[in-house]
Amino acid sequence: MKAFLAVLLLELRRLSRSRAAWILAGACAAWTLAVPALATSDGTVEGARLLRIQLSLGGAFAICCIALAASGACSLSREREERRLALARVRPAARFSLAAGRVAALVAVGAAALAASCAILAAGVGVGRRCDHVLDPVMASPAAEAEKMYARYMALLPKLDEPDAPPELVDVLTAMTNAPKATVMRMFAQKAMDRYETVPTNSVASWRFELPPDAAGRPLAVRMRFASDFNLRDEVRGVFSIGCREGCVSNVTKSVVKVPLSSPREAADAETEATSLSFSNTGGGTLMLRPRKDVKLLVAADSFGANLVRAYLQMVAILAAICAFAVFLGACLGRTVAVFACFVMLFVGAVSSDVIVSYPDQLETDRIDRVSLAITRTVELAARPLSSLNPVSALASDECVEPAQTAFAVAVDGVAIPIVLSLLAAIAVSKVRCV
Repeated sequence: MKAFLAVLLLELRRLSRSRAAWILAGACAAWTLAVPALATSDGTVEGARLLRIQLSLGGAFAICCIALAASGACSLSREREERRLALARVRPAARFSLAAGRVAALVAVGAAALAASCAILAAGVGVGRRCDHVLDPVMASPAAEAEKMYARYMALLPKLDEPDAPPELVDVLTAMTNAPKATVMRMFAQKAMDRYETVPTNSVASWRFELPPDAAGRPLAVRMRFASDFNLRDEVRGVFSIGCREGCVSNVTKSVVKVPLSSPREAADAETEATSLSFSNTGGGTLMLRPRKDVKLLVAADSFGANLVRAYLQMVAILAAICAFAVFLGACLGRTVAVFACFVMLFVGAVSSDVIVSYPDQLETDRIDRVSLAITRTVELAARPLSSLNPVSALASDECVEPAQTAFAVAVDGVAIPIVLSLLAAIAVSKVRCV
């Protein structure tokens, strides 16, 4: 523990003397202050607030990630190039402390810079606004639906030998039999995620939700994305209801709308809240909805200030994992290669999920496409503990940064991953030849 604290203090002193810590904190604070004057919103108060949170805090977080990743990748690699790593091999315990102490110092500097940005943001937008828990409808998982779709298609295989089989069906079944099952299942799972449900006029659609135990006395709202058969600007009219709560919607812009539901009536039946949300389409056109993506139930949570604290903890945890990865690369590679590899992994990890969604598996893809998608999926799987967290977007949308998710992020990204990568960096340091 003494070696860890010694390395931590030495690294903090180095970052302070080189003014790197002060420059980082100043850059984050300046960016957070400059965004309201530089950014142009849609002219509404809500649009300006959302843009300010996303650009100011998101930009400050990006600055911290890039700067600390570069510093971490150069840390051990620079000492190895200068042949000063021999001092770290005096005792086995010192090697782990050497890596872990540097990671902790980098995270402390990044946490201080982010804290300054969060304080400036809180002073600018206020902390009393309410955020909401976002609930998804209870449905079978995309993987389960993919299994059913695959079984249905496999049951049609005997039709391949029939002379009057439709050519389109024959082509699909032939492609499926020639492709790996994993490829077909991924394609079916994506189709299940994007599956549309049509709601004709004067009809009712319903979806079941699992409400939290304390939702009975809290305000509820529905967030839904509407689409129509042909014209994206068709008028939408309808009524949402769940139990004894209801809310009307009328929309001519075809966008995401948030519909507050009325408070429960003072009645005996209000003691037990229903869990089935229904929508009655009273407009003149048929609506098309993707329940997994377009239907959300919002349950009132706590304040923006508490949400900001949880988002801050998640960002610090992500920084810890990034810094640990950068220090590990610096222990294994040269300075230039380590910085380049770290930036490439950051970029690929950030865009891999969008690439996979935009270019899903197709049965007729070329070999180079399949190889590229396989590599992208591997990187996405490795970066999932980081890329699955998006606290800035949730904060800007007034979505609750869930406490359970925050605790998991701190435990995994902020503690477990840095410890494992510091141990691997210690092993790499022990293999270094010092002449």
